[in-house]
Amino acid sequence: MSDEEKNKALVRRLIEEVDNRGNLDVADELLAPNFVDHDVFPQEDAGIQGYKRAVTEQRASSSDLNFNIGSGTVDQEEYEGVPPTGVRITIENITINRVVEGKIVEERTVSDTSPLWEQRMEQERIERACRAGAQGSSRHPASLAPQGGA
Repeated sequence: MSDEEKNKALVRRLIEEVDNRGNLDVADELLAPNFVDHDVFPQEDAGIQGYKRAVTEQRASSSDLNFNIGSGTVDQEEYEGVPPTGVRITIENITINRVVEGKIVEERTVSDTSPLWEQRMEQERIERACRAGAQGSSRHPASLAPQGGA
């Protein structure tokens, strides 16, 4: 197996074992002691423990969170104060991992979270319409519900 194939297998295992199954002990095996996640807020731990905490929080926010190489989907329960709507959303990520001597030493991720925020704005629009309906508006809030999902 070439180094490139080994590196791909390493990253795939991180996604399958840690991100999807929540087996946090595998992170200790796959991430280098000096691992840095470049996509955390300045006050957050960018190392292995911070990565594990982020995985735990993501998994707690959605019971069927699933990352796929190429694409992924999640049914939102609640994420960062965003209430669930029952609409399935897809958030696309591009993640680059740097591997040195068989360990992941760095990770950078760019995410298109617009589906999450579009869902939140739609929910807020419905809530405003419901409040307006309670104050005598003639529009029925049920007619404002989303008709499908991403």
